[in-house]
Amino acid sequence: MLRTCAIIDFQRNQAGLSSTTNIQSLTALLLGFAFLVTSPFTSGQNRDRDLLPDYDELESLYRTGNYEEVLAEAAFGREKQSWNESWWRIEALTLLRVGRYDEAHQLLTEGLNTRYFGIRLRLIAREAALFANDLGAAENIMRGIDDYLRRRGRYTYDPDSLVAIGEAAILLGVEPRIVLENFYKRAQSESDAPASAFLASGNLALSKSDFNLASKNFQSGLEKFPEDPDLWYGLASSFIEGNRAELLKYAENALAINENHPETRVLIAQHLIDGEAYDEAIEQLDIALEVNPLHHEALSLRAAIAYLRSNNDEGDELRARALSSWSANPEVDHLIGRNLSRKYLFKEGSASQRLALAYQPDYLPAKIQLAQDLLRLAREDEGWKLADEVYEADPYNISAYNLVTLRDKLDDFETLETENFRIRISKKEAPVYGQRAIDLLEPAYRYLKERYDVKIDEKVTVEIYPNPADFEVRTFGMPGNPGYLGVCFGPVFTINSPSTSLANWESVLYHEFCHTITLTLTRNRMPRWLSEGISVYEEQERDSSWGQRMSVDYRDRILSGRMQKISEMSAAFLSAQSGQDTQFAYFQSYLVVKFLFENYGIEAMRELLRELGEGVTMNDALASRVAPLDELDERFLADARVQANALGGAYTLTKPEGILQESIELVTPGKNYFEEMESVQPLVEAEDWEQAREKLEDIIAQSGYLPGEENAHGLLGYVYEQLGEVEKEREILESIAANEAHRLDPI
Repeated sequence: MLRTCAIIDFQRNQAGLSSTTNIQSLTALLLGFAFLVTSPFTSGQNRDRDLLPDYDELESLYRTGNYEEVLAEAAFGREKQSWNESWWRIEALTLLRVGRYDEAHQLLTEGLNTRYFGIRLRLIAREAALFANDLGAAENIMRGIDDYLRRRGRYTYDPDSLVAIGEAAILLGVEPRIVLENFYKRAQSESDAPASAFLASGNLALSKSDFNLASKNFQSGLEKFPEDPDLWYGLASSFIEGNRAELLKYAENALAINENHPETRVLIAQHLIDGEAYDEAIEQLDIALEVNPLHHEALSLRAAIAYLRSNNDEGDELRARALSSWSANPEVDHLIGRNLSRKYLFKEGSASQRLALAYQPDYLPAKIQLAQDLLRLAREDEGWKLADEVYEADPYNISAYNLVTLRDKLDDFETLETENFRIRISKKEAPVYGQRAIDLLEPAYRYLKERYDVKIDEKVTVEIYPNPADFEVRTFGMPGNPGYLGVCFGPVFTINSPSTSLANWESVLYHEFCHTITLTLTRNRMPRWLSEGISVYEEQERDSSWGQRMSVDYRDRILSGRMQKISEMSAAFLSAQSGQDTQFAYFQSYLVVKFLFENYGIEAMRELLRELGEGVTMNDALASRVAPLDELDERFLADARVQANALGGAYTLTKPEGILQESIELVTPGKNYFEEMESVQPLVEAEDWEQAREKLEDIIAQSGYLPGEENAHGLLGYVYEQLGEVEKEREILESIAANEAHRLDPI
């Protein structure tokens, strides 16, 4: 399938076609024939049918990735039936798919000079010209398409040609909504609707960050074309900012049809890069590059990985290769920069977006990414200006719309200026806890700045949002990312207001400011697990009720071998499949940091962070500044098991299930905590409060404090309440609050 939507924003003005008058007249013309679709095109001759390849089988070979066979058969068909566009089309698409851009350009140039091709093949010819670095030819083809539409606009077209006209209209500056409603949906409604109708609609929605609409279109297409890998790939792509398990499932469906589908390999690589699994990502990208050695997206991601690893010479070489086919391709630097920014390297990411915009000043994906990068760097005047420009140019861009709408809401916020902070907070909430936030942050600034020996060159911007959707827009560009209490970009961090969640807001504020300290010291070059681990550790150092504690669930995970080694800790977040898995990833990270501090001290941690800031990889920095990795892994896992086994004190914490487990429990020395807790329940039901108190006090004395649903303190507090022992009830509730600050029930 032609990837027109991937380059939808390329040089709309190049051919002088996008003036308001021209676009309006073209729009009117296109709408005039949008409803004149009749029967699909059929070839006029059946000459040499016995000698020709079966075209349906050839399309099947293309879908399944047998590209060399397709090229041989398509060339034969084209020689026998040079008047039939189908042979030219599939041969050219295959040449593009395998990176033989010059051949595709030469083939279609010959065809355009000697034959009369429709819109679809002209669009393919334009793409071939771009990737053969013949920008003049691409411009001329676009002019020819515009002239074609104006001269033949009221002719009848088959559904796939109608889709092609819609794709051309997008490139010529016609409003996307008009194209969607009058071309793509019209083609979808035909009895012989082509896959291209659903692909074009889905890709258009993806380009506007409308992932829900994209998903619906791809799913509708798959109902008719379940063996189309492009549709499966599109559906997987619609989850890039959502459920990654769904992304992987649908990507696997695409690869089950075509294991050589390069775009799907690139998508999986993007997922792996996001999880810092760089070696695994390179494996996927190399598979894509085996199919197409010049695949610009694969090379761009390879370059991004090199830059993330501080291998700048390698990154420059890969970037040059990505630009070797189309030297002014803005998507190359956009992809590199987007990946740098996803790793919080906003300065480097914004520089890449500026390179993309130097090639094409109106390339909107780079412009909106640059706007977000600048806002995260507290360069707000330029950031908001760029967001306005994108929204004005494309009112259907959801990211731009969300940012512009948010900016209007921020005008109603109050700004509290202190020596080291700029705190934006709603006018309603500012008098409630604004000063308390200042009283927490200013001492934290002085303490942590000295502790980590870091210099912060600008005031830290803190934004506190009373509406979770606004927090998500500011943080991620769009709503729909629940579960985050706060996010730090370095000099800027955002949190949800205390009114939006049950979490202890002061611990969240402190946690995010700790990120500012470590991200500044490392110049944003640190793995997520270390950043989160330090923040959780410093939370608990500040207040023992903050952060996380060993729980029965965490204990079971550690003792059952689900704990990551230090050298593989990045996998903790990547492999998380649920909210509980993510929380365990935070706890594992905290345990590592606690282990490093207790065994090697603050100076080793400072040196480790400085090494990361110089571009040294995590494992290399650990080995050079702390200890050999094998030693660290072995000692850490042993330490984690000791802490896990210590939970519960004198009690065992297994939950017998089945005859085998019950038999093991019978021969295991020690009392079982859960059986002891179950024995209290009949006493509570019988309102035998004295016996219940005696039993619970004994359990707590032997088990210590267990957080979460296994906690005995809450039940003992209830028993004290029934006995009228107010002071003891107060003491037990204060004990819960002192151990678990995020629990509101004892408060």
